Amino acid sequence: MQVKTLDYFIQENLKSRPYFFSFIRPQEAVLFEKYKRYCKKIILDFGCGDGFFAETIFGKNTIDIGLDVPSSRMEMARKNNVYKKIISYEGIYIPLESSSVHSIISNCVFEHIPHIEMSLVEMNRILKPGGHLITSVMCSTWSENLNGKKFLGLPYVRWFNKMQEHNSLLSKKQWMELFEKNGFEIVKDEDYLYERASKMVEINHFLSLPSLILHALTGKWTFGSPHSKVEMKSIHTLIGSDKKNPSACFFVLRKK
Repeated sequence: MQVKTLDYFIQENLKSRPYFFSFIRPQEAVLFEKYKRYCKKIILDFGCGDGFFAETIFGKNTIDIGLDVPSSRMEMARKNNVYKKIISYEGIYIPLESSSVHSIISNCVFEHIPHIEMSLVEMNRILKPGGHLITSVMCSTWSENLNGKKFLGLPYVRWFNKMQEHNSLLSKKQWMELFEKNGFEIVKDEDYLYERASKMVEINHFLSLPSLILHALTGKWTFGSPHSKVEMKSIHTLIGSDKKNPSACFFVLRKK
């Protein structure tokens, strides 16, 4: 099976997602692609949303269960047959039996959960012994990398993180301690979303306002117009050359 590349994921995001996603989601997709060998048998996507991210890596109807809260875009995932089954939950208790899942994936979800420790307890409960949790998380260094902090200070940081619904921004060390405290051992960890890419994500949040309006009117983020090879190459080059002050981290965890 051919391994999907960074260029592939950049192209997929440019085709159907707001522009700022192209500086972060392809990086995450490459990491999930790299370590998807840990995703075995019964797989749960925790915080599945509309399923776009999972579909670009795993394809349609491959992941067993998509899980999210009712206010998410999971109905789009249901419509597109991304998952074999979709389950709605209230945000704390996962309606699955203990030791019923072999693997859990979760992309950039944990930082949005106010009581993440309770969710980790639940994920540990439903995982089989030795099962894996593969996740990416934003870290507290994200706030340090924001352009607006230089000019507007902490009020801007608080506003921007509130806009992004960041409820649990921890340092990498704090994330590791939290995982270990709640029954997981760390198998792999990799930093990503370094300073320059972080600033591009921030800036393009504002420039992507037309995408938000388009989605509200049509349900689509873009018109699907092709992007130039020069544009794709510039994103690839920025990501590849950016190795200072990571804003996020990727983990492969195993249930103890």
